Amino acid sequence: MQTLRKLDTSIAPFLDDGTTLMFRIFAALAIIICIAYQRAAIKYPYSMDYGEAPLVDQAMRLAAGENIYRADISTPPYTISNYPPLYIALLALSVKLFGPASTFTVGRIISALCAWIASLCLGRIVYHCTRDRLAAYSAGFIFLAFPYVMFWSPLLRIDMLALALSLAGLCLLTWQPDSTKWFVASALLLVAAIYTRQSYALAAPLAGFVWLLTRDWKQALRLAGLVGGLSLILFLILNVWTRGGFYFNIVTGNVNEFRMESLKFHWIEFRDTALTLLLIGGASFFVPLLSIGRKLLEQRPTPESNSEINTSMWRFISQLNPLWAISTPYLIGATLSAATIGKIGANVNYLLELCAALSLAAGTVIAWSGKQTAIQSVRPVILCLLAVAVGRLMHVSLLDFTTVLRDRQLAYPELSQLESLVKETSGPVLADEFMGMLTLEERALTIQPFEVTQLAWAGKWDQTPLLNSIKQKEYAAIIIYDRPSANERWTQEMIEAINKSYILSDIVADNKIYVPYQLQATEHPDTCPGAAWRLPSDGRLGVKWQDDGLMFFGQGNEGQVPIYAVADGLLWRPEGWLDRVLIQHDDPLKAGGKIWSLYGGMSAANGTDSLVAEEFPIGAEKIPVKAGQLLGYQGSWSGNPQWPMWIHLQFALIRTNAEFPWTSTSIFLLDPSPYLGLALKPEKETPNLQPVTCSSKP
Repeated sequence: MQTLRKLDTSIAPFLDDGTTLMFRIFAALAIIICIAYQRAAIKYPYSMDYGEAPLVDQAMRLAAGENIYRADISTPPYTISNYPPLYIALLALSVKLFGPASTFTVGRIISALCAWIASLCLGRIVYHCTRDRLAAYSAGFIFLAFPYVMFWSPLLRIDMLALALSLAGLCLLTWQPDSTKWFVASALLLVAAIYTRQSYALAAPLAGFVWLLTRDWKQALRLAGLVGGLSLILFLILNVWTRGGFYFNIVTGNVNEFRMESLKFHWIEFRDTALTLLLIGGASFFVPLLSIGRKLLEQRPTPESNSEINTSMWRFISQLNPLWAISTPYLIGATLSAATIGKIGANVNYLLELCAALSLAAGTVIAWSGKQTAIQSVRPVILCLLAVAVGRLMHVSLLDFTTVLRDRQLAYPELSQLESLVKETSGPVLADEFMGMLTLEERALTIQPFEVTQLAWAGKWDQTPLLNSIKQKEYAAIIIYDRPSANERWTQEMIEAINKSYILSDIVADNKIYVPYQLQATEHPDTCPGAAWRLPSDGRLGVKWQDDGLMFFGQGNEGQVPIYAVADGLLWRPEGWLDRVLIQHDDPLKAGGKIWSLYGGMSAANGTDSLVAEEFPIGAEKIPVKAGQLLGYQGSWSGNPQWPMWIHLQFALIRTNAEFPWTSTSIFLLDPSPYLGLALKPEKETPNLQPVTCSSKP
């Protein structure tokens, strides 16, 4: 044992220097990634998140003197202000000074700065309590290394301001605990955090209360009374002023259904991302017990002294490392708040307090490891683990969280088209993901579809007036982002009303553009004049290039728009082909050549029911078919059963001289236009929908 202690004493300084350097390098890289991401996101001109535009809309209305907390949303606008007004008031000031178009940038800058303020406050809290510089900057840097923090920090959302205010309150509390002035300032900051986001009424106030409780129970009660009393008074004032609207918006308006599977999904994702930090956070609960046990052994307590030791235990912990008394309750409160991520529509912003709490816990453990002398190598081991943990956080940031911004940047040309389309559309427009296109044009929102859909499902809102407006075609356009999340943003009744009264006019940057249906729809030809082949199906709503083939969008319902063979040939339907068939023809444009036509998309929205004609069962080979013979019907299978596509046919031509099945090297995809007699613009010029237009050439 003596030999091991000597070895530990001799190598500990070298290990400490090496692991400290490694941790600093990893932390510096994480900070560089965070700064680069923030810079790119702040400059991005369009919405980065569904929740940005509603906040800008609320700021516009607040700047105009309107009540943003209406108690009755039976008439337009069908919008909800889910959060207290502090952040929105800052945005309203930006609207006044710079205009709505610049508010995206201003709001994102506020959030990014608040992330850095939160990081600084975490470091200062650790330093105030421990005087350990390494533990202090470790806590701050780990926080910024979290992919959730990096991703959320440059968004125009309320969370970073709320987090910065709450941590600033704790920072002042630990800095000058005996100063009445700073005590009051701390309480006001905690109240300000609550009136930025109401869920911040738990973790930070609890941590401040417990921390004071270990020092002066009267001061702890004063904090609870001041924070609780001010919060209640402000709530009553705002609720009376808005005639009950404040309660309706921030309480009733947050009725989203809780799903355990959603909580489980986010927990698994968080565990895989930050397992080491979760373990260190858990260890921070038990580290005080080690010190307590050591004290008990040193004092060799008798039964008479046990009572004294028990009553002074919290005070002993506070004196040994005051950070425990604040980090432990903060971690408990943040964990409870994070559990609400199981609500429908919840995002990683529900995890931000937990990221801060784990960073604080890591600083606590580092500070403890620097003061304990039993095993000097403990601190280097912890720093090594934290360096690896930061490396894992960086990996997740680069692999999973930068893709959202990258995809939006790649979609910039199409989003510019969407912006132009919105600008040129006169009359009210409904939208979801890219509602920000409206606020950029200083146009107020008519609806926040996700919020009112949740209220409709909960029986808190009657959607009948909106449905009537849709059926009466009062909206110039409806823009729906084609993602699985859309089924949480629009009720089935809304979708049915849109399908009956509107037609799909275009798909821009994965946004379906619906315009009012006109009865005088143009006739759709079966065959273009002079074409070698007939058209495979109805494309009344347009065609779109897709993987060197064409997507035909028909007008009608699933299973009603027929698909036909373009020419005579032999049909194959191999094993596993639920929604596709393949026909081999003589090539009409190349004497003696063979060509294949591929027909896909003949599946119901659930992805299991086939819409292929019964005479072509799976496994069919070399079945003769005639030009114009029915093959099946257009379906709406999108690859995800939660959100169907508009009914469609996927049509492609494949040249090959071999019989099916061919090898991959013998496949050549061809432009179907010459065979069908179509005059279509190239995909590079028109990647979106375009009308079915026959070539003027005979």
